[in-house]
Amino acid sequence: MAPRTRESRRSTRSRRPPPRGPGRPEGDSGHPEVRAALLDAGGRLFSARGYQAVSLREIARDAGVTPAMIHYYFGDKQGLYDAMLDEAFARVLKRVRGAASAMAGLGEGLGDLLDVLTGTFTAEPWIPGLMIREVLSEEGRFRERFIGQYASQMAALLPALVKHEIDDGRFRDDLDPRLAFLSLLGMTVFPFVARPVVERVLGVKYDERFRSAFADHTRRLFLEGVGS
Repeated sequence: MAPRTRESRRSTRSRRPPPRGPGRPEGDSGHPEVRAALLDAGGRLFSARGYQAVSLREIARDAGVTPAMIHYYFGDKQGLYDAMLDEAFARVLKRVRGAASAMAGLGEGLGDLLDVLTGTFTAEPWIPGLMIREVLSEEGRFRERFIGQYASQMAALLPALVKHEIDDGRFRDDLDPRLAFLSLLGMTVFPFVARPVVERVLGVKYDERFRSAFADHTRRLFLEGVGS
């Protein structure tokens, strides 16, 4: 066999795969389910105890992976935290926009919108707690970002739909669209924010049966109040 030349050795080296990134396990080509598990674990733990009190090791253990996977997918704890908040609120906004775009009018499609909100908070109960801690509290580190990227879009979308119903004569003409939006938001979101107390005091179980009954109740209550 002919001896290897300098050029052939250089060619062999150039075909070698690039080194693995930090934290990336051997043979890993990216697993979305691992990233999703880390986001879900982070959401539950951050919501319950706050950012400072939760360690990377705890999040990884809850997700069933090693802490190195957090570094691989998010860089550090702050990166995981930012990604978790962004994706949680983006999901809510996307579902609200989808329901709103399918409406002929708010009165006819209100059930879809309520189903979106109640379904999201039933499936992901840690989101309301996170909103209180990171958006509504004075120390909330995500407040400005939430206002700029998510709340402002919802505030532009939903009151406009209420006004459309007023202009078409389906809602009362003395109705303030902004106040109607606030009432609907409070009626829909507060029961999930107060879930830890409501479950114990009223004996309510937040399951699919509750979600369906609550959405129907809220829809009827709101429409009977704003109807022309």
